[in-house]
Amino acid sequence: MGIEKLRNSLLSEASGEADRIVSQAKAQAGTFLEEERKGAEAMKAQAEKEVKGLLEEERNERLAWARLEGKRIVAEAEEDAIKSVSEDIMDALGAMHGSAEYKSFMKRVIENGCSELDGSVIVHVRKGERGLVPKVKGIAGVEDDLEGLGGAMIESANGDIRVNCTLEMLLEAKRDDLRKTIHEKLFREESEKESRAEEDTEDQAGVKRKTVSGGR
Repeated sequence: MGIEKLRNSLLSEASGEADRIVSQAKAQAGTFLEEERKGAEAMKAQAEKEVKGLLEEERNERLAWARLEGKRIVAEAEEDAIKSVSEDIMDALGAMHGSAEYKSFMKRVIENGCSELDGSVIVHVRKGERGLVPKVKGIAGVEDDLEGLGGAMIESANGDIRVNCTLEMLLEAKRDDLRKTIHEKLFREESEKESRAEEDTEDQAGVKRKTVSGGR
């Protein structure tokens, strides 16, 4: 009987040890699986973060390109508008010869040009416009050799200094003002239209909110 009891005792202890080992293995496996799960979630979160970063970077690049392209288109539109308006102005200026306005203009610019130079001067005008040169002290001669739209070129007698009062030069001097005027005319109106559209959208949204609130 002693041997039987000893055998049973050993079997019982072995069974208990086996149960303990199995429980410990299960616990370790559970811990390992939890760590793997957390690691996988961390890797997934990192991958999502990297993908989001790449998408955001691509989006920013696309927005930057769109802004640059928009500026390029606006700049081209401005230049085309300025060129078109400048051509219209030059045509109008070319057609004003012989008018009272042009005669007054010639008198004013020649007098102003002569006042900027000391001593004798030579006045250059277009062919057929000698008669538009006013009698101003200091004018030693008049040459009708000027080409272009019109106006005058006042030159010191020795040829060292010239005062350019041609229509082309005056138009070029006003180019920045012309650009500003065209920009305001063309693009401020467009901006005002967009602002009105946004205001209309906000008003409509407000009406919808009031309608929904009233329905409740």
